[in-house]
Amino acid sequence: MIKQPQSPTQSHHFPAASTPSTLNAPSRHTSEARLTQPSPSATPPDPAKRRLLHDIARPLHTGIEGAFANDWLRAAFVEALVSDERLPDVVTTEHDLTLMLRGHQWEVDDALADRLHVFTALEDSIEHLEAKADDIRAGHTAPTTVWITTPGDHTDVMYQTIEYWADLDLIALLRGHWPHGPNRRPHPAEWSAADAQQFAVRPVQEALTALQLPR
Repeated sequence: MIKQPQSPTQSHHFPAASTPSTLNAPSRHTSEARLTQPSPSATPPDPAKRRLLHDIARPLHTGIEGAFANDWLRAAFVEALVSDERLPDVVTTEHDLTLMLRGHQWEVDDALADRLHVFTALEDSIEHLEAKADDIRAGHTAPTTVWITTPGDHTDVMYQTIEYWADLDLIALLRGHWPHGPNRRPHPAEWSAADAQQFAVRPVQEALTALQLPR
């Protein structure tokens, strides 16, 4: 059951001609210069250096679709635990962890154990998130929380959980189509199209190596 916040918080529900003077007109040389000078924004950022969680931090929830969804979520998972300076907590399920790591076994590093919360069932992760939201509203401090999971047939319940976190610091990355918000379809940086959906696809073994923090 989705509880109501202990203190009032705002929830957000989603339904569903004049001729220019010749004195002001640009000269032929000026126009040519504009055509020959490349725009500074024409060069997209290096996908290998892109910070996925910073790109996705607003809005706070988004679906990750397509053939490379698991690869993107794995990259975001590693980024959250290893390189994000906010040191976020990460909440996921055993099922989602298996999909991200493609069935590879991983022994959680002691340095990450306090920040990674892996639950057997989606319902358990929802209860954890509601209790954490209550603690924050009661005055306890907590870092950003990154929730990586698969909604399946529970999209409405999950959206209620996200709304329960209204005005708190939650980033929900949801595998598959998300009917309550935006969706992304990431693709490898090697593809010709240069856009914000590009990312550097890393092999699973590289992710596992990154998750073994130096001692």
